[in-house]
Amino acid sequence: LSGGVPDDNPFSGSLVWSMGHRNPQGIAWDSTGQLWAAEFGQDTWDELNVIFPGANYGWPNVEGAGGDARYRDPVVVWSTAEASPSGLAVAGDSLFLAALRGQRVWAVYTAVDPNGTVTQQPDAVPWFTGELGRIRDLVVAPNGNLWMLTNNTDGRGSPRSGDDRLIEVELQERG
Repeated sequence: LSGGVPDDNPFSGSLVWSMGHRNPQGIAWDSTGQLWAAEFGQDTWDELNVIFPGANYGWPNVEGAGGDARYRDPVVVWSTAEASPSGLAVAGDSLFLAALRGQRVWAVYTAVDPNGTVTQQPDAVPWFTGELGRIRDLVVAPNGNLWMLTNNTDGRGSPRSGDDRLIEVELQERG
């Protein structure tokens, strides 16, 4: 990487890869090389997006799914009270989204073809709702488990004994 504009960039001479993002808080690549982004909405909807080169995701004209052909709709939306995303990780066909205000992890189970098209309606399942407080970030560990970082002592959360901490969760195949 040179820091220059890639030859295959969708906007010639520009570092812009896609547009219409408000506040991406987590990005991750899946096993097919597809880029995903967790995006913090203004005050209504937070989003999980599949990122395509040259695509417009609608901000500031659209927050959440707008159903407007000029903009690419998110794969999943949440109210800001349920999410306020802050990190994103991919393990197999599952995405894990850290939620600050939502005080949970969203496990998102979906399927994507090699072209980045979502081929299965996503199933978003909340984990640890309210149990750990604000989840700042997460990453898949070298052993395949999920490492999560709490963030309750920054003046916005409700501190608990031992905060802030790193938590390890064993990931298992979904049955």
